[in-house]
Amino acid sequence: MKKVVWPLLVTVVIALAVWWWRGSPAGVMSPRARPPVPVTVESVQVQAFADQVSALGTLRAWESVDISATVAQKITELHFDDGQRVAQGDVLALLKQDGEQAMLQELQASQQDARREVGRLENLAKKNQVAQNELDKARTLVAVTGHRIEEVQARISDRTIIAPFSGVLGLRQVSEGALVTPGQRLTTLDDLSQLRLEFNVPAIQLGLLKPGQAVAARTPALDRVFEGEITAIDSRVDPVSRSITARARLDNPDGLLRPGLLMEVVLTGNARQALLVPEESLQSRASSHFLWKLDGDTARRVPVKIGGRIPGRVEVTEGLEPGDKVVRDGVGMLSGDAAAVIVVED
Repeated sequence: MKKVVWPLLVTVVIALAVWWWRGSPAGVMSPRARPPVPVTVESVQVQAFADQVSALGTLRAWESVDISATVAQKITELHFDDGQRVAQGDVLALLKQDGEQAMLQELQASQQDARREVGRLENLAKKNQVAQNELDKARTLVAVTGHRIEEVQARISDRTIIAPFSGVLGLRQVSEGALVTPGQRLTTLDDLSQLRLEFNVPAIQLGLLKPGQAVAARTPALDRVFEGEITAIDSRVDPVSRSITARARLDNPDGLLRPGLLMEVVLTGNARQALLVPEESLQSRASSHFLWKLDGDTARRVPVKIGGRIPGRVEVTEGLEPGDKVVRDGVGMLSGDAAAVIVVED
């Protein structure tokens, strides 16, 4: 009995539902119309625009070297302090060279004596009172002594450490009396009058790079923008990162910048006139891009093609004309291909 009652009840419920739906005033259930969406719009105008590329770079001294000895010897004199500014050719340190100095004086005295002998023999040779070979031997002795003097002077030069270029010294690593070995760092020397800024740019942006191009760089350590220009571009693209290294020169007249600082670099190029729209107006799905263009009281979704970007703005290359109005605020509430809107003031 129960098996027969349940199917009958289900049939009755379905019949009542159909009767009620057909008895509605319109015969069908019509959806309610959506009210106009409040939006703000912006008129699209042609503006000056340039492509921008951002990158991170590292500062390096224009010239940089570790000051070290070329021979193993004891330091007898130090002529610099930490962080001192020096000029090219300034003596920074002297290594023990007593033996070389004594030998140099001996050879210089011997050379003077040999020259006097050459002068005496030349006077005798004019009178044919001396053989020519004796004069030649005397002249050879003067030349040999001169070469020995040059050798000793080179050894003294190896024991005299000078600044190879003008710059700022780093921290002193040794003291007087210390025995130093070849390659051991005494201090560092950096030319900070200008610095090299090296940074990597995606290879796809290679067309924006060229020597002489202006760059703007800043670092979180200093609240200031430093201007410079590209001096060189690497001849190869890194096959792993698909990026290329560029080098720029930054002037550092105040000495604020230091090698090793991380810099935020902005490159600007390819200046032109373009249509720019607010970044928040753009809707993107994969490689497709859309804007909502105002048409009376209706906003219509139109496909567009975009170009470069700057903070807050996007270049539109196709799909809009100067003077068109696009929805700026309220894009997220629009759907379909068209929607009723009401324009409100900012």
